Amino acid sequence: MGGTMEILVDQKKVEFDGSQVCNLEEMLVKIMSEHIHSGNVIASVKLNGMAYSEKTPHDAANVLLKEIQSLEIDTMTLEEIAWHFLIRGGEQLNLLIEHVKRVSELFRIADENEANEQYAHLLESLRLFMKMVSEVRGILNIDFSAISYQDEPIEIRIQRLSDLLGQMIQVQEGEDWVMLADLLEYELTPLLSEWKSILILLKERKGN
Repeated sequence: MGGTMEILVDQKKVEFDGSQVCNLEEMLVKIMSEHIHSGNVIASVKLNGMAYSEKTPHDAANVLLKEIQSLEIDTMTLEEIAWHFLIRGGEQLNLLIEHVKRVSELFRIADENEANEQYAHLLESLRLFMKMVSEVRGILNIDFSAISYQDEPIEIRIQRLSDLLGQMIQVQEGEDWVMLADLLEYELTPLLSEWKSILILLKERKGN
């Protein structure tokens, strides 16, 4: 490693021996073990001054060490990340809803290849959203069966979303694109819109 690379963790410069690493993925693992508190996780990464996130798993392995001039890492505790999700999750949901509308339109104009590609990305985003909801429940110790939204426990809202995902996958396998477009537009979009209000409710309940 040359002497020009600058590494900041939570805005503090750290020394780093890069002799045993070849790419960004290995570098992040080493920094995690040597410079980040065990209770913290990486919240954001700037690579050469630009925000960086993996588009696919292990993308960081494709960024070679010689391509890295600077690396800025910000960390959060799990609790901070959970609160960040409750506060900013509505913005993620707005993006998800726009994605749902685009995919629905693609299926309606019978652009199957493009629609299925975008649909695969959408499913992954939905699974990540549901995974985050589950993690927030555990981190902040929220009882979803004891909190209701529109006279229905949030636990049931989660199950409804999960059931709809299962139904969507079945319809896709049957290649019924019109039905899939209908499910996306008339079933999924309203559920995701409700979750914007549910996240606000959870934030208010935990804030009291």
